[in-house]
Amino acid sequence: MAHITIDTGSPTLRMTTSIHVISPVDTGVPTNGTLFLLHGAGDNASTWHRLTTVELYAAKYGCTVIMPEVNRSYYTDMEYGLDYFYYVTQELPEICGRLFRLNDDPQKTFVAGLSMGGYGAMKAALTYPDRYAKVVSLSGVTDIQQRLRDPDMEPGMAKEMQAVFGTELTIKPDQDLYALAAKLIEEGGELPPVLCCCGTEDPFIGMNREFAAYMQKTPFDFKYVEGPGTHDWLFWEEHLKTAFDFLFNEKN
Repeated sequence: MAHITIDTGSPTLRMTTSIHVISPVDTGVPTNGTLFLLHGAGDNASTWHRLTTVELYAAKYGCTVIMPEVNRSYYTDMEYGLDYFYYVTQELPEICGRLFRLNDDPQKTFVAGLSMGGYGAMKAALTYPDRYAKVVSLSGVTDIQQRLRDPDMEPGMAKEMQAVFGTELTIKPDQDLYALAAKLIEEGGELPPVLCCCGTEDPFIGMNREFAAYMQKTPFDFKYVEGPGTHDWLFWEEHLKTAFDFLFNEKN
């Protein structure tokens, strides 16, 4: 496997940004799929590779893993900032498609993330279900409205959220996972299989349990996994295998 760091200009972001990529080195064989792996609010494009065994799982399944940089944007076209959702869902696949021999079949394209990245992954898959075969959220923000109402949110983070979602912190339907899921069900189209995992001591466990209870009553092929752990890399490393097995095992 090769680990490649790309610094490239982005027309959408109007600046240079980083992309970390793990990819098979056999140029004669197309990859077994592409996983867009999204970082959390306190991390960057390098963190998945530095703090987990993601490269070992990429080698096991013969896939390319693309890890973009989005700062603390919540994978959103920010109210007072940059269009990170457009970047991740539109421009990033085009950039990486030009640079690598990707298998661009939607049935071989996946998205996953942790915490803020779990929200971003779910939003991407529920907004564009025709582009992603499956989606995984690890300790994800599954209820953005609940997150914004958190009374224990630090003042500095509250200002960040206002920059992302507006000073009134009003969530639009295309930013709410419940609304996006309900819209897909109403439209009657194909629904991407979903896996959510969360630790029992995680501060987001309540919203993950509520989201799981909702999704399990819908037509979605939805799996929910809980286990001991909190909002940290020990839990995410432990459940990285769960995520890859779900994404790349055709039996799941």
